[in-house]
Amino acid sequence: MNSLKRNILSYYVIAIFIIGYAIYQAFHWKWICDDAYISFLYARNLWEGNGLVFNVGERVEGYTNFLWTIFLSIGYGFGIQPQILSVYSGIFFFLAMLLLFFKEENDKSFGLFYPLLVIHLSLFYHFYIFASSGLETSVFTFFISLGLLLWEKRSNHVFLAFLLASLIRPEGALFLSFVCFDWFSRRQYFKPILYGFLFLCFIGFRYHYYSEFFPNTFYAKGNKGSYLSQGLYYFLYLIKSYPLYPFVIFLSGIQLYHLLYLQKDSRFMVSALFLYIIYVFYVGGDFMGNRFWIPVLPFFSYLAFQRLQYWTNQSQIESNKKKYFYRMYAKNSILFSFVFILSSAIYSDPLKIKENRIADWHGIVEERMFYDKHLLDSSGYDEGALKALRVAFFGAQAHFIYYLKPNYAFEAESGLTDKIYSKKQILERGRIGHETQLAYEDLNIREIDLLLDNRLPELDLPFIIYTWRKVPLRFYLWNYHPIKIKTLCKRKDWSCETLYSKFQTEKWEVDSPRFFGSNGSK
Repeated sequence: MNSLKRNILSYYVIAIFIIGYAIYQAFHWKWICDDAYISFLYARNLWEGNGLVFNVGERVEGYTNFLWTIFLSIGYGFGIQPQILSVYSGIFFFLAMLLLFFKEENDKSFGLFYPLLVIHLSLFYHFYIFASSGLETSVFTFFISLGLLLWEKRSNHVFLAFLLASLIRPEGALFLSFVCFDWFSRRQYFKPILYGFLFLCFIGFRYHYYSEFFPNTFYAKGNKGSYLSQGLYYFLYLIKSYPLYPFVIFLSGIQLYHLLYLQKDSRFMVSALFLYIIYVFYVGGDFMGNRFWIPVLPFFSYLAFQRLQYWTNQSQIESNKKKYFYRMYAKNSILFSFVFILSSAIYSDPLKIKENRIADWHGIVEERMFYDKHLLDSSGYDEGALKALRVAFFGAQAHFIYYLKPNYAFEAESGLTDKIYSKKQILERGRIGHETQLAYEDLNIREIDLLLDNRLPELDLPFIIYTWRKVPLRFYLWNYHPIKIKTLCKRKDWSCETLYSKFQTEKWEVDSPRFFGSNGSK
């Protein structure tokens, strides 16, 4: 590859084109997942003066993205809704990540006439998907990538990058801890002590505000014990998605071996990367396909690129030209580069079998295909309709909570926003974040009035109908309050005909409260 003298114009033209293509794809695939609306509600409550809470007056850390939520809350001050701010900020940080690695490649690949690494990174389908989504994935990936590149250069700025990453997602603390150990091992104490102290201040704030050292999501999703079998499926999902990516894993593995055994001062960085991978395997990954791999994939691709660069440079040395490997590599360097590009460009949908799509593969899903762009649109909601009621909601329904604004909302899928339910023991492992079994008492002790889905089919619960964007949805009654329900039924998007027909059939008094749930055990 170095034998081809770089054409500066072609190098930059190709870089601009391919980065522009990636950003176009990110805009094309932009979306918001339902989980993002939990953070949106925290952000709105904070801006409105209710505190960093989901339900007013109840302090539970039901998010894993502190700094992202604060950022979205600030957006309210500028009149920017989180649906807009989250999507376009995510795409901006995707662009920043590509430019970050373009700079690194530009500094290193003086012999190429095309930006190999940037082309590779710009063709990753899941980078387009998680550039938006409303989640913090894109910004977290940027700061992890920035931190790892700064760590490689032994720059003290690595601490700021990893501190910000730690405040965006808890996994960032792993990298911050190991970079502190690294600096300590070299008898450089000021930076690790300073940034370690700042992070401990954040932990202190968390404990003071929420009375917990860990976010509630840790108990809801990550504290259910080892799930290595699911972690293996999660890794296989990555390979099914990108059949040629094992080539990158192989090259990056060689580069990590080189760093670990030939550059001893890289051992902490290598250890942090390995521990992150072990962590993903241990918790079973995520129900969203490849989301937990995204933060480290750019750096692993960068390591693979470094290995190709090393072989390229070594193959130009006269004494190495007699060695079989370097002779073979010199003859096939273009092929190696081509496979490197194809390792990200060739995407195979793991959920597509022949002409059909399955809902999930071992509990792993493609949320973008489910939500499409529906949750980008804020129209069609009867805002504030549930303000008098206490409701239980499940997966894919957080957006209703955000817009319909119930008096109290219980996330009954995994307990993200409930300290007690999140710590409830699960009977058997299943889809990550969807394993807790709802019991009647869970609804009764929280005095729930309405269920946004009937997860208790053994009970014949009456329902009212809410028409959302011309789609009739059934919301099920657990407790009937005549005044509250009558008020709700007067709104144009709501129909209670079926409910009152049941009252008439059963000869129930429509003006009297009625409990439709169960006090028994399940």
